[in-house]
Amino acid sequence: MPKKSDKPLTPEQVLDKMAKYCAYQERCLKDVKDKLKTFDIAQEAKSEILDYLLDNRFVNDERFAKTFARGKVNQSGWGMNKIRFHLVQKGIAKDIIDEALGQTDEEAYRQRLISILKSKSKTVKAENDYERNRKLAAYAMQKGFESGLVWEVLKESF
Repeated sequence: MPKKSDKPLTPEQVLDKMAKYCAYQERCLKDVKDKLKTFDIAQEAKSEILDYLLDNRFVNDERFAKTFARGKVNQSGWGMNKIRFHLVQKGIAKDIIDEALGQTDEEAYRQRLISILKSKSKTVKAENDYERNRKLAAYAMQKGFESGLVWEVLKESF
């Protein structure tokens, strides 16, 4: 296996790598700062790179939060609570999180929950309806769905 060069990267090379890192998929400011820390260049150069990425819209927490929320609801089947928790972990501001979660289509979100519960109900082993619904509710809440919505859907659809 060829050995990686021990020659340190120049700030220009780091900027190029960071631009590609940001262009590949949406990144939040915290992720970009963490990635920048891995490069052995002067702190001043890191600050200049970060400023460049921000000024040229490579990094935008608002755009990241909206994309993250939409993807997690549609692709991963996450509920709002789990999405909110992960966005907080990423250092996203509360008002940005609220705006991103507010963009979610409520009916599509509800249908996603129903789909998840129907799929899970096929594999749940329970002795009675109460136990089955309790297990389904626990599963949905573990995925981040709000308890009120979960129980409402279970009462209406199951």
